[in-house]
Amino acid sequence: MSTATTERGGAPDLAGAPGGRDDAPRGAAFRWSAPALAAGAAAFAGVATYAGYLVLQVAQLLLLRRLAPRFFWLDDSQGQFGPMIWWLGRHLQDGRPPLMDPEQGMAGNITADMQYGALDPLHWGLQALAAGTDDVLRMAWGFGALCVLLLGTGVLVLLRSYRVHRVLAVAGALGVASSGFFLWYGSSWWPLLWSVAWLPWFWWGLAARRWWSVVVLAVATWALLASGNPYVLFFALALLAAQAVELVRAAGTARALLRGAPLARLAALLAGLAVASPTLLTTVQLSSVMSRQDPDPVIGNEGFGVANLADVLLGGPTLLGQTNAWGGNVQLVPALYTLLVAVPALALVDWRRAWRAPGVLTAASVYLLAVVFTQLPTTVSVFRYPLRYIVVAEVALPLLALLGLTAAAVVTRRRLWIAAGLVAAQGALSWARAPVFVKWHALAVVVVALAVAALVLLLRAPRRAQAVAGAVVLLALTWGTVFVGERMMVSLQDRVDALDGRPSPDDEPLRSLPAGGQLATTVADYRARSAAVDQAVTVITYDFGDDMGWAGGVLRGNGNLLADLRTGGGSLAVWQSALDTHWCRSYEGASCSDAGTLLATAPGTGTAWVDLLSDDTVLLDRDAPQELAAHFDQTWARAGTAGDFVEYRRDDGLPGRVTAADGVTVTQQPGGSGLAYGDAPMDTYTVATGDAPGTLAFRIPSWPGLRVTLDGRPLPAGSVDGSVLAVTVPAGVDAGTLAVSYVPVGERILVPAFLAGALLLVVAVVLRAVAGRRRRAADTDQRPIPDREERTT
Repeated sequence: MSTATTERGGAPDLAGAPGGRDDAPRGAAFRWSAPALAAGAAAFAGVATYAGYLVLQVAQLLLLRRLAPRFFWLDDSQGQFGPMIWWLGRHLQDGRPPLMDPEQGMAGNITADMQYGALDPLHWGLQALAAGTDDVLRMAWGFGALCVLLLGTGVLVLLRSYRVHRVLAVAGALGVASSGFFLWYGSSWWPLLWSVAWLPWFWWGLAARRWWSVVVLAVATWALLASGNPYVLFFALALLAAQAVELVRAAGTARALLRGAPLARLAALLAGLAVASPTLLTTVQLSSVMSRQDPDPVIGNEGFGVANLADVLLGGPTLLGQTNAWGGNVQLVPALYTLLVAVPALALVDWRRAWRAPGVLTAASVYLLAVVFTQLPTTVSVFRYPLRYIVVAEVALPLLALLGLTAAAVVTRRRLWIAAGLVAAQGALSWARAPVFVKWHALAVVVVALAVAALVLLLRAPRRAQAVAGAVVLLALTWGTVFVGERMMVSLQDRVDALDGRPSPDDEPLRSLPAGGQLATTVADYRARSAAVDQAVTVITYDFGDDMGWAGGVLRGNGNLLADLRTGGGSLAVWQSALDTHWCRSYEGASCSDAGTLLATAPGTGTAWVDLLSDDTVLLDRDAPQELAAHFDQTWARAGTAGDFVEYRRDDGLPGRVTAADGVTVTQQPGGSGLAYGDAPMDTYTVATGDAPGTLAFRIPSWPGLRVTLDGRPLPAGSVDGSVLAVTVPAGVDAGTLAVSYVPVGERILVPAFLAGALLLVVAVVLRAVAGRRRRAADTDQRPIPDREERTT
């Protein structure tokens, strides 16, 4: 069949519902035709398609690692996610991570930050894998490669299920999996990599006819809900709604939603929700004491992190991510590109015909919603920096373009001029944003133009050899797009070094990070530089310096966990509101409370807040306020120095995590104070009181879910001004056992939630199998019975 070359040509028969046979010829939307493949040849072609993608994707990652070894090890991956995932993996107990470590302060409630997956078995597997190596670069690249391959393979499976040509499907998978925001920003924010990688699988599970698609749908739902990236959930709902509309449109009645296959998908969705519910409900439980960034109080939108609309719509290979006041790690990186031909290919589709093709409405809905969301205010409820939504637009746009081309490709002179104009607009916009890199923008325009020419050749070539040439060029250029941006960033780093008057230390791309961003790459190196290892101390510093604390022996955020050093702080995505008012910590763990606040007396304890909240060993920065230094000199024992810190030790006779006692004699039982694992106590003490009740205060931050028992009977878990745990011990207790545990709602429902999820998944599989059998029977009944002559022939 020939491709339509007029505005009103006949629609190609390539577009079909997902899940059909994969051995049908795929040349229907192309000018050159291919013979029908035998079953064996079709199977081989299918395997070759996926194998070819995997080879190209792995080769791309290997070359990227050679050019930029630290690509996935920077900023938040260094200071937050990598160290925490590794540390949790090293402290797995019976395959499960701890739920809380009070020695990390309010950063130590692992369940309060759903990005770590403390109640999610999918994350437990990632933690176990991360802990299997002491090479942090290997860990980072392993995680990054896993997510890239998961996303790319999902896109390929989805496109092939919609009958997209093999070459275009592989190009789409490569383009989406190496798109700018996903790769450059996700390399720092790992939950983005993990969550976005599941989006195409979620879509495929909703649309496919295979019986096991409901299993994929359940797992994808679970992974998305427990991913720690709530920004992606809006688009999962959009996928669900758009697929429902497509189903009703195809069937001509809303009753189609009540048939077996849709009900099977509903059961699969509920199964995924059930398994993710421990993570979600714990987040809801803890939200009562958590705080996040508030909207701008003056006008409600400060414009920070709001992408320019032209950038969103026309992003090209060299368009930088710097928008308005954005200063994050996408500030000066090419974060706004996706599949090379995605934008100009929109001009080569007859959208009046393509609109009714399967999948087009869904892709368009998700893409347009993502574009709208990029223009939201800086902060909306708990969601901030709408620049993040660009990643979904970069996934949906190639899908929309390729599905449109498959359904109604139109190549005319007028449309080619429109496509050329879009390519020119991409280059002009990039030049306007960063005119100093004009040679890179010119190169990008040439690359995109060649890719569009290859696409047109693939669509209209009268001979197979010409189409093959177009396919090779298209795949090669799509594969190499990421290296155009990477090399541009290397030249940008060279330019910065030249302006700063210092030589470039290596051939790494600029990532808008300080010089100290080049930290070590092995756990042994982290332990060697650390001010302390394998212990808990409280570090009081107001600035980690340009090297992120490396020279001083204490790193910002969670970096210290690679030396198993717990510092009383860490990387914070959320804050315990009351505690933050008494000892403010920045998101990197540096103190932001003045000396007067820390030295104020905690109500009902007679103890200064800094003493109540500190470990038995304190490392005080030499540059800390003099009032704090004088306080520790007077009330603590000076024990020497460690790196840039003065070491002090508490000597008040209070055991474990008890930091204030009134009317209670307390000693710690064997085992000491440990990590919180479900129902197992993390602290156990022997207590005694006289004729009156007594009180104990701990340095354990006060969170919903803390449990206290005395000789096995529950005691009310109080607090000191809502900040840290406090307990009133009844009068007349003689050698009672006081135990402190952390059991959030997710821990209590973990096993029932998984049982419910498994049961719902079984229901989904059964419903899907029955629906498939009925569909096949209906197809058989509608097939005409051949007469004797036809049967003989």
